[in-house]
Amino acid sequence: MKRYMIFVALATVLASCATPKMTNKAGGVQYTCEPEVLTVVNNKVDVSLQLDFPKGYLDKNSLMVFTPVLVYGDKQSTGKPFIYQGETVMANYKVVPENGISHRESFSFDFVPAMEQCTLELRMTLVEGNKRRELKTVKLANGCNVTYRMVQVSGEYELKPDGYERVTRHSTETSILFDVNSSTVKNNSRNRSAVNVYKSYLSDLNVNDRYKITGTEIVAYASPEGGEEYNAKLSDRRANAAVKTWNDMSSGMKADSMAVRSIGQDWEGFKEALENSDIEEKDLILRVLSMYDDPAMRESEIRNLSFIYDDLKKEVFPDLRRATFVVNAEHTGYSDEELIELSEKYLSTLSEPEVLHLATITDDTKSKKYYYRFAGQRFLSETGYYNLAMLSLDENSNEIALVYLDKAGEDADVLNARGVVEMRKGNYAEARTWFLRSESESARKNLGTLCIIEGKYDEAAKLLEGSGSANEALVYILTGQTDKAVASARTDTPRDAYIAAIAYARSGDAAKLEKALEIAGTDPVLAEKAKKDVEFVEFR
Repeated sequence: MKRYMIFVALATVLASCATPKMTNKAGGVQYTCEPEVLTVVNNKVDVSLQLDFPKGYLDKNSLMVFTPVLVYGDKQSTGKPFIYQGETVMANYKVVPENGISHRESFSFDFVPAMEQCTLELRMTLVEGNKRRELKTVKLANGCNVTYRMVQVSGEYELKPDGYERVTRHSTETSILFDVNSSTVKNNSRNRSAVNVYKSYLSDLNVNDRYKITGTEIVAYASPEGGEEYNAKLSDRRANAAVKTWNDMSSGMKADSMAVRSIGQDWEGFKEALENSDIEEKDLILRVLSMYDDPAMRESEIRNLSFIYDDLKKEVFPDLRRATFVVNAEHTGYSDEELIELSEKYLSTLSEPEVLHLATITDDTKSKKYYYRFAGQRFLSETGYYNLAMLSLDENSNEIALVYLDKAGEDADVLNARGVVEMRKGNYAEARTWFLRSESESARKNLGTLCIIEGKYDEAAKLLEGSGSANEALVYILTGQTDKAVASARTDTPRDAYIAAIAYARSGDAAKLEKALEIAGTDPVLAEKAKKDVEFVEFR
């Protein structure tokens, strides 16, 4: 028996498919194609075809050659043929026995935009000895769904805040000290200096229109030595002494307008002072504090550490025998109008947040760049350089963005921005690495975008759910979650409106579909695309 050799030119192509099935019968063979409407994923059109040969269909001495062909316009792409042989043919193709067989074939095509309107054909040739006979061509599928290509791959990122707060709150305090077991204010240089500095501070607040005092208080303490009850009364007496001192120093602001508190034993202050001290055995005392909540037990256990206690009396307790004056105030900074006026002649006198804020209150991109660049040069502002990088990304100047990112440190926002640049270049593996390192919310959205590009729709849906991403509604469409797609659809841009139109088409809402397509149609490219899109075939 002669071995039959079939030589067929082939074109290799990439692809993907969805789930609907279509069954055709021709010449007794049954064909089941998945999907009925071809779908593009990751720039590939993948097809799965099941062939069911009935009993006695193929003669024992025959060959049958099947060639998938994707026809679009006046062009076509030819897939790799698959060949079946009868039982007695001396070849290495798939054998169709007398009783018939079912077999599944998978093949792919590279997607090109013109394939949006296409027909998938299966062309067949029967070879019997030296004779070849062309059989009737079978149409397997019509049209190609390219919805996934609506994915926005420019990346998601955002400017850093300027850090400018027009109204800021300040709390300033100073302490006067007492001797052990005493409620008499020590008449020493330290206390006199504290009082004088505070009088000066109060005076400055009162004459500065940008400051407003919002509250004052006196807080008295006792060091944790001598018993809880005794120290509570000692703290009360120190509070009264501090009120008198305040009245003597405050230039008319009497203590009756102030909140006065007596803390008693200051265990929190003791712990903080101990942590900041140079006492070698301080960790031992800190463990005691963590083991006991009862003040009496704490004091007893600490006194038992006699080799440490003398150090505490010298280095820690003296500063805890105190009363503290606290003044809370609000400062009102420059208004936007004042900042703009100052920037014209006195820009160099402004702080970093003030300069950065100037960039946020102008709509002129050139001015924004100027202020960010000034902040970068004058203050080595990483925020200034980062925001310059974001403006460069807005202009698709990716290499310039990288230059600025090199000066912007390495936080989550910077790592995400580097990933955006790599994603735009098509370097998806590198982009994924940056996004994973970033762990920011924007990076999570961008990972979802990568998953859409790679055809991992279910994973993308998990990443983008509830994110408000530009690709959220799209991924719901791709995963068949029509209700969620409709709920998250928006029409802010022609592209958004086009995706919304697809969601409305799948939900059967013709009225909303029409309105969405009207908005999408303001973009001539999308208007033309809608005429051919298989998503809208039932509404034409």
